[in-house]
Amino acid sequence: MPEFQTALDRYVVQGGVMMIALIPCLILMIAFAIQGAVNLRRSRVAPPGFAARLRRITRESGVEEARRTLGEENHSLAEVIRNVDSHLSFKPDADPAEVLRSEIGDECDALLQQNSQLAVIYRISPLLGLLGTVFGMISTFNEFAASPRPDVQELSVGINIALITTAWGLSIAIPAYVVLYLFQRRVGTYEQVVLPDEAGQALHVLLDRPVAPREAAEDSARAAAEQEA
Repeated sequence: MPEFQTALDRYVVQGGVMMIALIPCLILMIAFAIQGAVNLRRSRVAPPGFAARLRRITRESGVEEARRTLGEENHSLAEVIRNVDSHLSFKPDADPAEVLRSEIGDECDALLQQNSQLAVIYRISPLLGLLGTVFGMISTFNEFAASPRPDVQELSVGINIALITTAWGLSIAIPAYVVLYLFQRRVGTYEQVVLPDEAGQALHVLLDRPVAPREAAEDSARAAAEQEA
């Protein structure tokens, strides 16, 4: 396996001592990306059809059975619904839509916080790579200055080797940044579209009144149309 050994020596071993930190950064970046992809799946945040299931349980067994079922669920949508339902039970005069927005914002902030480890990776890995390059350049120039017959070609080889860690740092940071951006976009979709719609429907069933602003507007328009008729 000479080619593999040559590549290993060229791009890993010659990177120097900072590779001891950069290789774990690469492993952690991959692990955090997989973890975030799993944590932010639709089934883990807002399972499709959950509001319809609560509606069916309410119709067949009553609201209390739906609340009991809700308490057994372990996902963000259920957490939001439970928090809003609990809040409104203590403050019945609170605006349901405002409480819902607040709870969704808090839950999405928690989702971002739980999956923000990539932010550390994409910030620190270029710095580690740059530090490795600085160490390599210092070593290269010291050897060049101490050589009785300095050779520019040897200097260029040393600089080339010193830049290995910078390439590693950027190669880790760029994918980490892209994946984190995609996670933020996904959480933004949950916050702006999915959770308000699903939670609003479920709370409409539990409270027997519209909660999401869109539902309230639809009910008002429907009532006005019936009055005109």
